[in-house]
Amino acid sequence: MMLSKPAVALFASRRPLTLIPGTTVAVLVAVLSFLIADSLGTGLARALDLEHSPVSTFLLAIILGMAAKNLLPFPGWLEPGIRFCLAKVLRAGIVLLGIRLSIVAVVRIGLVAAVIVVVCVVTAIVLTTLFARWFGVSDRLGTLIAAGTSICGVSAVVAVSPAIGAEEEETSYAISTVTIFGVAATLLYPYMVELVFGLSLGQAGLFLGTAVHDTSQVTGAAYIYDQLWSREVSRIAITTKLVRNSLMVIVIPLLSIAFARRMSTAPAGGAGATAGGRLDGGAGGARPSAWRSFPVFVLGFVALAVFRSIGDAMVAGESGRFLFWSGAQSWTDFHGGVKQTASYLLAVAIAAAGLSTDVSKLRQLSLQPFVIGLIAAIAVGVVSLALVVAFSGAIDAHIGM
Repeated sequence: MMLSKPAVALFASRRPLTLIPGTTVAVLVAVLSFLIADSLGTGLARALDLEHSPVSTFLLAIILGMAAKNLLPFPGWLEPGIRFCLAKVLRAGIVLLGIRLSIVAVVRIGLVAAVIVVVCVVTAIVLTTLFARWFGVSDRLGTLIAAGTSICGVSAVVAVSPAIGAEEEETSYAISTVTIFGVAATLLYPYMVELVFGLSLGQAGLFLGTAVHDTSQVTGAAYIYDQLWSREVSRIAITTKLVRNSLMVIVIPLLSIAFARRMSTAPAGGAGATAGGRLDGGAGGARPSAWRSFPVFVLGFVALAVFRSIGDAMVAGESGRFLFWSGAQSWTDFHGGVKQTASYLLAVAIAAAGLSTDVSKLRQLSLQPFVIGLIAAIAVGVVSLALVVAFSGAIDAHIGM
């Protein structure tokens, strides 16, 4: 079945039928999570006399997905659909989330988040690179873990890997390390920010958006927090993560260029060289295109925020109309429906994140990459927490929604 280029871009595959099995499994896990959370949460809330359900759909989606991946037979033909959900479905859900915010709110959150994001990114890169050298890990593996920890998890690792000529084993190590510690943060931080750190809403959103690695993991952690504590932190956390993702356009080329320069001055046969002794940082010495690294779906998120802002202004105006919507109620019903659709899509993507987490890969990791990934994850978390506490007054004043 031949597809046009736009269709290939949409499905990320020339064979879209291969996406059906894995996507179906992710949808089933998400649906099961909703059903269990509703039933169990209602029962526990009644039994414990709680105002809100203590059970998070998104937490269940990750746990059920991980259980299915690691306890049941998991054939390879499910993988294309799982990857599709982690890429396209996740991005579609995040784009639709833009309808929850006005463009003013996006800019306000983004400006405050940018300072903390930059400091956390620089900290992760510097510390990871230093510890990689101290532990005698190859410069390539250190660069990959630094990219994954500082920017956007697996996506950053995959983007940097070919640019620096990383070997398959190094890429696999980096992906496993970033995934494991990102999932750990996803499961722990929603509880810690409330019960241990006692952060305000704005502080919690900035912390989750900067301290958790991957976009799917940040989304999962934020939604778990929303459901556990009945406070909507997800719009702050996800906006912060998108600011972080946007830095790919700068950081990934810089990492690749810095690596190439280090290799050009390294002794022949040094730890950073490839098996063939090439120091060019990729096939034919090619450097990554900055704009190809830019997460285009961020623009979709912003566009939806602009659309929401225009709609709110028009409906509140004298005519009370906006395009197809003839009043405030119909407009509210529309953007509420879009928001709900985004939640369903993100539940599927988060289930896919669980389905892609192979705990058995921990046994394949040597001690050094594991320790470096742990140090990097803790360092980013500590720096993020210190910054949100240090700037708590400004954060609460500007985005303490």
